[in-house]
Amino acid sequence: MSTGAQKAGSTAHKLPEALAQLDGKVLAMVMAHAPLPEILETLCKSIENDYSGLLCSVLLIDADGTTLRHGASPSLPKEYTRAIDGVQIGPCVGSCGTAAYRRQQVIVSDIATDPLWADFRHLALPHNLRACWSTPIASQDGGVMGTFAIYYREPRTPDEEHLQLIAHATHLAAIAMERDRAKAELSAAEDRYRTLVERLPAITYVAELGACGPWHYVSPQIESMLGFSPTEWLSDSANWIDRVHAEDRASVLAVEERFLKDRDLFQAEYRMLARDGRVLWFRDEAVMLPTTDDEPFLMQGVMYDITERKRLEDQLRHSQKMEAVGLLAGGVAHDFNNLLMLIQAHNERLRAALAPGAPAQKESLGIEHAVTRAAGLTSRLLAFSRKQVLQPKVMDLNEVLSEVAKMLDRLIGKSIAFQVVPAAQLWPIKADLGQMEQLILNLAVNARDAMPQGGNLLIETRNAEIGASHPRLRDGGRPGRYVTLVVSDTGVGMDRETQARMFEPFFTTKEPGKGTGLGLAIVYGVVKQIGGWIHVDSKPGQGTAFEIYLPRAEENKAPVAVAKILDLAAVPKGTETILLVEDEAGIRELAGDFLQGLGYMVLTAMDGDEALRIAEGHEVLIHLLVTDIVMPNVGGNELAKRLRQVRPQIKVLFMSGYPDHPALAGGGLGLHTTVLQKPFSLDALAHKVRSVLDQQ
Repeated sequence: MSTGAQKAGSTAHKLPEALAQLDGKVLAMVMAHAPLPEILETLCKSIENDYSGLLCSVLLIDADGTTLRHGASPSLPKEYTRAIDGVQIGPCVGSCGTAAYRRQQVIVSDIATDPLWADFRHLALPHNLRACWSTPIASQDGGVMGTFAIYYREPRTPDEEHLQLIAHATHLAAIAMERDRAKAELSAAEDRYRTLVERLPAITYVAELGACGPWHYVSPQIESMLGFSPTEWLSDSANWIDRVHAEDRASVLAVEERFLKDRDLFQAEYRMLARDGRVLWFRDEAVMLPTTDDEPFLMQGVMYDITERKRLEDQLRHSQKMEAVGLLAGGVAHDFNNLLMLIQAHNERLRAALAPGAPAQKESLGIEHAVTRAAGLTSRLLAFSRKQVLQPKVMDLNEVLSEVAKMLDRLIGKSIAFQVVPAAQLWPIKADLGQMEQLILNLAVNARDAMPQGGNLLIETRNAEIGASHPRLRDGGRPGRYVTLVVSDTGVGMDRETQARMFEPFFTTKEPGKGTGLGLAIVYGVVKQIGGWIHVDSKPGQGTAFEIYLPRAEENKAPVAVAKILDLAAVPKGTETILLVEDEAGIRELAGDFLQGLGYMVLTAMDGDEALRIAEGHEVLIHLLVTDIVMPNVGGNELAKRLRQVRPQIKVLFMSGYPDHPALAGGGLGLHTTVLQKPFSLDALAHKVRSVLDQQ
């Protein structure tokens, strides 16, 4: 093959000039961000125009790294181009497949005879393609992005000019493909970032510092959270500060000032008002973006909706506060009951010594009435602190409501329309009868007081299946089956501030002397003690509805009737031996003297330790242990267990003004537990002692 034939069509051109023109076309398109197929097509056509008889092709390596895909081949037959699209690279896959596999240039001067084309020459020869020189297009990281190939329609070997052209064209193709890859990766990264930003349960933003600093960007979540579209929000630079709660603005702006000074990290928690009036809590965290000296300070941040977290924190603080006050109230009630016990017992003994009709009888009755009222107050304190002596039974709430309703008819007044709507086939609950009566009474009285001008009071019962997604679980409940007591009124209603404190003990909106502030606190304590929860729906001027959720009783037994009050007309006597244990000296002496006066033999001890020593040294049968539950050293529950181990026949009567129910319930005494709640009368003590002694 002659040298003149090899350079046909190229000798009229100066290679540097041609390459410079090629650079200008291709690089201009790269800088203009033209699509990669257009750039590669221009590259191939420009070379073909300068070198007659030469056919260019660019193949791209697919994402799998092994498949060749069509890139550009403006002059190759379409049928051939389609045939080689999708060919897998390998050691004997024509010129291009082998070059990509070997990562080096492959020169095939005659396709008809070269073994690299053995499996592919049937694709090329029908189109009179005889020579193919292929060069890998390498990336900066050393990988192969594709191949650049030159075809001729006659057998041919490249000369030096061809080799320079191939090297230059391959370099330009690499520049275009690297730029396209970077653009694709940037676009993918932007898509990932946008997807992340727009799917975060938070608002992402870029804004200038200052109360009315313009916002440059805000993510779409602002619409679902605050009710503003991004366009609306960005249109008014005062939107942010106007929506920050008035009570939080000063503190937020102070944090922003420190942020501008320190440029460390902006962190603030504050409330914002949504378009529909909802108050939402946000945690706002931002960093300072780099800017030039003449540009405003920009912050990029994320606003997380922490409303639910704040609600749970408030609920926890409220529970802790209620628990602390409950412990205090229970302790006060315990000590107060001991004092009332002494007052009542001494008053009984004094009245017994007075002649019938004596002037002091009236004063004695006044003392008894005051003790009764004081005992009622301690009972309410114990109900709040959940330290009452309870007798939980399976019961029908409808029956309890029916009995309480008879009293409510007289209590609420004629200006209020009162209606009870019991549910059919109401599930049973397990609770203390007295607590349930008090709960209903407190809610009804609270509703009555909210309707000074009259209104409607409705009490309903329902069965409720609470699933895991039920909205009421936000109030602190758990999934399950519940009996719901609903007490609703058309009264004055409550604002958010009042609702936040309504269950606090001693908190009341009533005038001085018209409310203790314990009514709803007791309701709260009772419901929590049973294992239920409360939902309240109230708005000023629109009334209030209390929904009380009480767990359904799982025991398969019928509701039991409440025992009738004992007849105290006659004081029973006896001759049995009683071990009386009480750490309050006055009560111990009074009760001991009283029981001795009834004929009993009484052994007295100030605590459990002394009682054990007395029992150990007393050889005669001890019939009954009468003991306080809460005492220093060995408590009443532990004392009873230890005595029954050595004296299994002994019977037990507990007395307490502050019973420790967990210990009592876990005592494992194997007998029906009887508890005498302080303050009790001496007559009640006599009847209870006789009742326990007479038990089989």
